[in-house]
Amino acid sequence: MLRRCPSTTVLLLLVACSAPARAPAPARPPGDAPLRLRVARAEARRAGGIAELAELATRGEKPERLLALRGLGRIGSVGTAAPSAGAAVAGPPTGARPIALLLAALGDRDPEIVGAAAAAIGVAASLDDGDLGVSEALVAALARGGAPVIEALGRAGTAAAQLALVAALGDPRLAELAGLALGRHGRRKIALGEPARQALVSAAASSDPAVRYAAVHALAREHEPPDHPASTAALVERLADPLAEIRAQAVAALTRRKAVAAATALGARFDALLVDRDWRVAVEAVRALGDSDDGRDAIATALVRRFDELARGQPTWAHVVIEGERTLASAARRPLVEAALGALASRAPAALAIPALTRGWIECLAVAALERARPVPDLAVLERCGLPDVLRLPLVAELIAADVGALPARRAALARLLHHAEPRVRAAGVGALAALWKSGEASDRTQVIEAMTAALAADAPAVAGAAADAATALYEVIGTGDHAWLDAAVVARAQAERDPELGAALLALIGQRKLAAGAAACRGGLGGDPVRARAGAACLAALGEPVPDTTAPASAPPPVDVAAVIGKRLRWRVTTTRGDVVITLHPEVAPWAVATIVALTRRGFYDGLAFHRVVPDFVVQGGDPTESGSGGPGFAIPAEPATVLDRAGYLAGGVGIADAGRDSGGSQWFVMHSRAPHLDGRYTWIGAVERGQAAADALLIGDRIVRATVEAIE
Repeated sequence: MLRRCPSTTVLLLLVACSAPARAPAPARPPGDAPLRLRVARAEARRAGGIAELAELATRGEKPERLLALRGLGRIGSVGTAAPSAGAAVAGPPTGARPIALLLAALGDRDPEIVGAAAAAIGVAASLDDGDLGVSEALVAALARGGAPVIEALGRAGTAAAQLALVAALGDPRLAELAGLALGRHGRRKIALGEPARQALVSAAASSDPAVRYAAVHALAREHEPPDHPASTAALVERLADPLAEIRAQAVAALTRRKAVAAATALGARFDALLVDRDWRVAVEAVRALGDSDDGRDAIATALVRRFDELARGQPTWAHVVIEGERTLASAARRPLVEAALGALASRAPAALAIPALTRGWIECLAVAALERARPVPDLAVLERCGLPDVLRLPLVAELIAADVGALPARRAALARLLHHAEPRVRAAGVGALAALWKSGEASDRTQVIEAMTAALAADAPAVAGAAADAATALYEVIGTGDHAWLDAAVVARAQAERDPELGAALLALIGQRKLAAGAAACRGGLGGDPVRARAGAACLAALGEPVPDTTAPASAPPPVDVAAVIGKRLRWRVTTTRGDVVITLHPEVAPWAVATIVALTRRGFYDGLAFHRVVPDFVVQGGDPTESGSGGPGFAIPAEPATVLDRAGYLAGGVGIADAGRDSGGSQWFVMHSRAPHLDGRYTWIGAVERGQAAADALLIGDRIVRATVEAIE
C-alpha cells in the first residue's frame, strides 16, 4: 500500500515519505528482448522516434512505459526549434515534446513511473546542459518518486531546490544521493547556499562512508567556494579517513578550494600524504603541494622513495612519480628538486625491473625538466632518452612552447616536428607555433602563417584538431595585428568540416572572434550532427545573426547489429601490455554502445591500439585509431547515459564511452581509476571491470591493447 504525504507537509516530511536511496531497477519480464529492441531503435532515430516512444510512454503496459520514458530522456530536446536571436518563444516548441511528456508522467500515481520520468528528466538536463524549467515540478514529485527525483534535482534543479536536498541529507536512505546532487550543482555553476554548505560539513562526519564521500565530493565541486573555515576543518578531518578514495577526494577538495595553506595551519600533513599507502592519495597530494616552494621540495624528497617502491614491483607508483615530475618541471633550479630529477634521470634507464615504457617516461620527463634549469638548454638531449618519437618529441614541443633554448635551436627543432611523418608529432609542433610567433622574428612569423594555414587544412584529424586548439593562443599573441589570414583559414576549415568535435570547436571559435565571414559555416552546422548544430546556433547568436527555427531530422541508427546484444550477457576481455582487463558489459543499459564495442572488437578494430590519455586518479582512455584523441570508427552512436534506476555509475572500474557532446561517441572508451559522480547521467556507461583493475590502473600513455575479444557469459 502506498504511503501518502499531505500536499501541505513541509519538505522534511516529504523526504521522509520518499523511497529508499537505492531503488531497485524495474524487473525485466521474461522475453522482453523484442520490446527493448523496439525502444532502442526508436531512441536511435532521435526526433524520428519520438512519436513511437510517446505512444508507448502514454498508452503502453508498465514495462513499455518505463523503457519509453528512459528513451525520451535520452532524446531530450534534440529537434527543439531554435529561436531567432532575441525572439520570444510562446509555449514549448515541437521538439521539446519529450520533456513535456516526462513532466506529465511526474504526475502519475505509480511511484515507479514517477521515478522513471524523473530519472529521464535528469539525463535530458545533463545531456543538454541547460535549464529545462522543471525544478518545481521535481520538488513536487519528491514524495512519490524518491531517489530518482533526488538525483534529478542535482541534474535539473535550481538553487531553490537545495532546501529539499538539505532535508534529504538528513534521511539515511537518501543522504548519499542528496550529497552527490549538491555536487552536481557545483558542476553546473550553481552556488551553494549556507544551509547546504553547513549540511555537507555535518554529513562529512557521517558514520556511513558513502555519505562521507558524497559530502566531500560536493565540497570539492562547490562553485566559487568562499573562505569557509568549517568546510576546511571538515575536509582536514577526512584526510585521515580509513577509505583511500575519501582521503584522495578530501585532498582534491582542499586543492580546488585553494585551502591548502589554511589546512596546513590546521595541522594537515600533506608531506605525509605524499607517501600514503594508496597511490591515488599521493597523486592528489602532489597536485596540492605544487604551488609552493616548500611543497615542491617535499614532492622532490618523496619522488625518489616512490621510485624505489616502483622498482620493487608496485607499478601504480609510476603515476605519482610522473605527476611529480610534471609538477616540478618549472622548479628545477631548486637544489632539492634538481637533485631528485637528476637521480630519476640517471637511475630510470638502469632499473630493469621497471617496464621499459615506464622507465622511458620517468627518464624523459626528468631530462626535459632539468633542461629548463640549464643556463644554456640543449633540446637535443631529449633525442637520447628512452621513449619513441611519438611520445618523446611532444616533450620537445613543450620546451619550445615554454621558450626553453636559444631561438635558432627552437626554430630548428620546431621545423623537425612540423615535418615529421607521424601526425601526432606534427600536432604537437602546431601547439608551439604561438610561442614562436611571440618570441621570433619577422621570418619566423611568416613560417608560422604557412604552418598554421597548412595545419588547419590538414587531412590528419590530429593535426587539424591541434590547429583549432592552437588558433586561440595564436589570436592572443597576434593581438591587434593582422590576423586576416588566420580568420580565412579558420572559416575555410569550418565550412568543410563534418567531424562533430572539430567542427563544433571551429564554429565556437568563429563566434568568439566575431568572424562575420563565418556566418555561412555556422548556418551550415545547423543541419549536421547535434554537436555541430548546437555550436552553429550559438555561433550565429554570437554574430548577431538570426537563428532559423529548425527541427532536427530523424537520425539513422549506427551501422551495428543491436539485436545481437540485447538480452545477452557479455564479457569484454581486453588484453593490454599491462595484463588482462575483463569487463562485464551491460547491453540492457546501453545497447547501441555495447553493440558498437562488440562489432568493432570482432573486426579486430581495437587490436594494437595505444591508450592515448591517462589522468591519474581519474581515467585511462583508448580506442582511437589515430591514437590522438581525435579519431573514431567513422560513425557516431546515440548517447545512452544511465541513472540510479539502472544500478550503474562511474565508480572505480566503471567503463564508459568518450564523446564530444551528445550523440557524438564512437569507438573511444575509458576506465575509471576512482569514482567520478560528475560523469553519471552525462556519459554512456557500458559496464564495469570484473577482473584486472590493477592492470587498468597501471596503464600509461603509450601502453597498448594487444588483443580484445568478446565472450558470452553462461
